[in-house]
Amino acid sequence: MSPQLLTVALLSALALSPALHATPAQAAAGKDRTLELSLIRGGAVSAEPIVDGRYVHIPTGRVLATWNYAQPSAPLRIATTEPADGAINSLVRRGDYLYASWRGHDGTSGVATYSLADQDRPVLVAQDTDYVDSKEKFVIGIAVANDHLYLFDNNHGVFVSNLADPAKPSFVRSAIESTPTQYTRLVTHGNVIHATGRSWIGGTVLHLYDVSNPDAPYRMAEHLVDGLDSFSLTPEPGLAIGIGNQLSLFDLSNPMQMIKRGWLDVPPATHGLRVGTHYYSFGYSDGVDIWNIADIDAPSAAGHLDISTLGGRHAVTLGKTVLLQTDTDLMQSLDVSAPAKPRHVATSWLPGGVGARDVAPLFHDRTLLLLQPNYGLMLSDSRTLAPLSRFEADLPAYLQSRSFEQLSLVGDTAYVVAWGYGLINVDLSDPRQPVELGRLPFPFAAVLDVKDDYAYIAKWTNGGLFGVADVSDPTKPRLVWQGGLSAQPYRLKVDKGHAFLVESAEPNSDTGGLRIYNLNDPAQPVEVAHLNKGCGNAFDLSIDSEVSLAYVACASGMQVIDISKPEAPMLIGHYESGESSGFNKVAQRRDRAWFADNNGLHELDVSDPTSPRLLKQTELGHQVPQRMQALADGRLVVLGGETGVHVFSRTKGRPSGTPRADGRLDP
Repeated sequence: MSPQLLTVALLSALALSPALHATPAQAAAGKDRTLELSLIRGGAVSAEPIVDGRYVHIPTGRVLATWNYAQPSAPLRIATTEPADGAINSLVRRGDYLYASWRGHDGTSGVATYSLADQDRPVLVAQDTDYVDSKEKFVIGIAVANDHLYLFDNNHGVFVSNLADPAKPSFVRSAIESTPTQYTRLVTHGNVIHATGRSWIGGTVLHLYDVSNPDAPYRMAEHLVDGLDSFSLTPEPGLAIGIGNQLSLFDLSNPMQMIKRGWLDVPPATHGLRVGTHYYSFGYSDGVDIWNIADIDAPSAAGHLDISTLGGRHAVTLGKTVLLQTDTDLMQSLDVSAPAKPRHVATSWLPGGVGARDVAPLFHDRTLLLLQPNYGLMLSDSRTLAPLSRFEADLPAYLQSRSFEQLSLVGDTAYVVAWGYGLINVDLSDPRQPVELGRLPFPFAAVLDVKDDYAYIAKWTNGGLFGVADVSDPTKPRLVWQGGLSAQPYRLKVDKGHAFLVESAEPNSDTGGLRIYNLNDPAQPVEVAHLNKGCGNAFDLSIDSEVSLAYVACASGMQVIDISKPEAPMLIGHYESGESSGFNKVAQRRDRAWFADNNGLHELDVSDPTSPRLLKQTELGHQVPQRMQALADGRLVVLGGETGVHVFSRTKGRPSGTPRADGRLDP
């Protein structure tokens, strides 16, 4: 460690002391004070919302968000639960209780139970992860039938709990010891649970489980249909409706036989909803197509509604209203009083979004700029995560044409890269109305940093490439240099005339860890060093420029690297997490560093960077987050992707606010 590092570390320690004359105990207590989870919003809507009168309970990431739809044209978000242990993938109701299943990325799964004693404010009352003794749990959903709760685990089969004590489900393994596919939807009709999803060979399955004897379910029928014609199935009593490149009507009056009756070639769709004698298809691109299915043998086109539905996954009915959720963070409200002619009445924004991937603070940390994967940018109040405005990039309305990956903020210009296009520059001088300035094609762009007049971009798909774009005029970015990469880039930071890149460790090659480029000529990077000393795959990077330290997230922990001499980087410290996982993340500010893996958030004291010390570990939903950002005010923002946006602060407690009709919260 250089003398400069020791000097700065000492000054930092003195500056952060609680008081000049504090007792040793007081100083230690202040020094080791850790962050608490204070707010969580958003995350994937992987389960169908539950309609309960005028209330709708929407599973977003690890929480349930309750909305009041008494006035469908002016919905209000009124409550959010405490987080479940993982991202919710199925939600059902029985009486005064809601049950949600969740699944982690580390072999964990479980069921969360919520009380509806207060109909408008579900309360998390129990969590169960002990339904089977295994480190390879894989819950794919739950269903309710005949006062019993059924848990489907892809690796271990079907488990049953009677609900004599609805607040404490207790599961018993049934004779079904595995499921043949990873179902994405479970629907109960009478004594039959309809389980549907995609098969391993690309077909779409519908399996029927007889639960007439509640404690002894059995699989009574297995059906398979073309997975391109019917990307998904909507099970109905005696009927299944397939939607994909076709609208297909299947007769299930005899559940042992699935007979295709009527069909139409239709605009591609991924999901649908039946409304009386009509069927609404959506999801692949924008818009809702309406079909008349009154005659099972002769379905016909009935109309089209031109609204934003890209990535739509779930739709539910609320009286004469249909609520349609999209993967562009919207909840569309449709008046279906006339099913053949639905009318758009409201659009709500889901706070936090369904899968934020990157973040940058604005206006002294009062606003957070969230990069959302399927459309662009969401500006949010940093205290409540209430949406303030959004920027939707003008790209083709297909998910594969988008996939925003990383952002870099310079002044009031946001630079973002989309895997489906390249670099897009956005003017935020009026944050209420972000506008595009310019763009540059760079297909499969995934990594970005911007410094002064240059944007540094990297990709791996279809060949590794490192590019430099001149953005001195952000309305006319131009590519000025590009060179090949021999490993997958994950994070790039430019500091003090050098570019620092963390990368994968490819087989039989000198790759992985940290790679450094000299930028004496910013438009002509020159590699000057490479360090992979036990790191292997390096997934994330944070640089403390003041003391020339790089914090690198490796597969099994964090490394601290002295970069005061970029041509000769030196490993000076490390933290071993005790377990290996992929895509780990890191953030650092002053004497704290945070490392995140499947096991959660590791808060580390790095006042001595040669010996990081674990202070606290907090679960993050058993998934590695997408990004972490330490704010100047001491808070830490953790983007969990599927699990939602987590905000950690020194003070625990959810900020209060008054909901507004557009789904935002006034502070």
